Amino acid sequence: MNAAIDRKPDYASYPRLSREEARAAAALLLAMRGDGIPVDDALLQRIQRFYNLEARLLDEERHDEWYQLLADDLFYWMPLRENRFRRDKRPELGTENMALFDESKADIAVRIGRLNSKRVWTEDPPTRHVYIVSNIEAFETATPGEYEIHSTFVQYRNRSEHDEVLLTGRRRDLLRMVNDGFQVARRLILLPQSVLLTKNLSAFF
Repeated sequence: MNAAIDRKPDYASYPRLSREEARAAAALLLAMRGDGIPVDDALLQRIQRFYNLEARLLDEERHDEWYQLLADDLFYWMPLRENRFRRDKRPELGTENMALFDESKADIAVRIGRLNSKRVWTEDPPTRHVYIVSNIEAFETATPGEYEIHSTFVQYRNRSEHDEVLLTGRRRDLLRMVNDGFQVARRLILLPQSVLLTKNLSAFF
């Protein structure tokens, strides 16, 4: 065997969040309502270019490059939604909701390492992706250089001859300006489904 391929990174040294930090990050994302001051057009254009780049990197499976767009204190969250009658006044989402993804940057690194290992049968042959990110709105926050971002996405996935999935949803991000670029510090992914019918969910959003 190739020792270089079989050698696993020391994921214990990768950036993680405590449970308390993750719950605080979830509460921040749930509080994002898009009621801040919109950024100016020049900054909005830069932010849109960032999301175009991110989508292309994911389309092309350039996961190691995409990983560099994530902040060390990343909280990446896809909570499950519950179907309730309108008369039920309990909140649809809460910080303790079960989640399809409830991850730190270290967890993302593990998933990327698994894909890079070439031993994931669900990705051999690989899934082809097309990401479309639209309806981008950006707002100032109380922290200089951090922005509240709302967007919608369409993710088309095709594998082999007859296996295809179309997922749509909304995202809320906390985007942080770093040097001349941006990093995603918080991400909330909201799918309309309460029960996910796709066979697997190895993709990134």
